[in-house]
Amino acid sequence: MDNIPINLLNPENITDEEKSWSGAFTFVQSADTQLGLLDEILNVDEPNWDKEKALCRESIKRINEMKPKPRFYVICGDMLNAFPYEDFRNTRDKQYADFVDIFKSVDPDIKLICVCGNHDIGDTPTPETARMYRAQFGQDYFKFCYGGVLFVVLNSQYFKCPDAIPDETSRQSQFIDQLANFMDPKPKHIVVFQHIPFFLQHPDEEDNYSNIQKEMRLPMLEKFYNLGIRYVFCGHHHGNCGGFYKDMEQVVTTAVGAPLRKDPSGHRVVNVLEDRISHEFVPFFTNLDEQENNNFMPL
Repeated sequence: MDNIPINLLNPENITDEEKSWSGAFTFVQSADTQLGLLDEILNVDEPNWDKEKALCRESIKRINEMKPKPRFYVICGDMLNAFPYEDFRNTRDKQYADFVDIFKSVDPDIKLICVCGNHDIGDTPTPETARMYRAQFGQDYFKFCYGGVLFVVLNSQYFKCPDAIPDETSRQSQFIDQLANFMDPKPKHIVVFQHIPFFLQHPDEEDNYSNIQKEMRLPMLEKFYNLGIRYVFCGHHHGNCGGFYKDMEQVVTTAVGAPLRKDPSGHRVVNVLEDRISHEFVPFFTNLDEQENNNFMPL
């Protein structure tokens, strides 16, 4: 953790005082900075990721100017586009170097939290890609407290592809089961961050690339609910959507980088109050037409 060259939150540094409610606060949630995707979609002869870099800088500029400052800035997966497999290693190393360079400019009082996405660990993760992820971005699942709220960061690839690294899938499952032992005093809210959403609009929807398969989805949603989790923030879909499982809200936020649905690039400001959590999507452009006119559109 000490050798990672970005200002990542270290959950081991969170004190017991953070387990107690200390007043309303704000954090910013984003997803899919995904350096390199725009030019890949456009089939550019000499691709780069200058567009994504500019969009990341816009996001950082906005959070650095917020008053009061958000407690932290969380990226819900796919920080980079290039997969961590050997064939893509050269490009990935360059994308990672640029990611680090850009995110060093986040205000030092605003901690950065990275959530593992499928492009970060691979659609089919391996022990090697998991090691690479942890060396670059820190642990792929962990918990931390801020102001009386329990936050849980999960690796959704262990839900999407549970047989790829079965030992890690099992360890994350045990980690989730043990959350109940951490809840003293009882947190005001329990919030989960992961990359792939369990569902896009409804818990009973059919399986597809953008959600977790029902066989895993429905038992995990019930487990989350029984643990007292009431908010789940995700990315992956490159569009805004979401819905409810009972009264547990799942929020899917579009990309900082390439938008692939009806929403322009942007991030989400989340307000944590004692009795509820509210959130508002902040677009970087008025609409997709404006984003396209500024040459930041993949399609």
